Amino acid sequence: FFSPNRLFSKMASPPNYEEVNSYFRQRMEESRKIWSTRGRDGQIAAAAARKGTWRQLSGVPLMMHEIKHVGNRPFAWGFATVALATVYISASFSDEAKASSNYWSTFHGTGEKKD
Repeated sequence: FFSPNRLFSKMASPPNYEEVNSYFRQRMEESRKIWSTRGRDGQIAAAAARKGTWRQLSGVPLMMHEIKHVGNRPFAWGFATVALATVYISASFSDEAKASSNYWSTFHGTGEKKD
């Protein structure tokens, strides 16, 4: 019933023992690479390899990274304009203006409302 000649009759030649072994060794190496990335140790190693990417940035470094992207430049200009205007208005708020302001005298001054 089973004959190697019958099994490999349509193939050019039966597979070589070394070819089959090398194929399975290669597959085993690939599997080991995949297995090494799984589990807690693999996740720690992957996180260490990603160190220094934009995903680890926060605060001002992240903001500077985002400003460098061309699509974010209009937003960056608008943000800078509003920030500078806020600083200018806050700095130019004189003592006279503070004294005559209902908000300032109620929440930052003596606590008495102006009528």
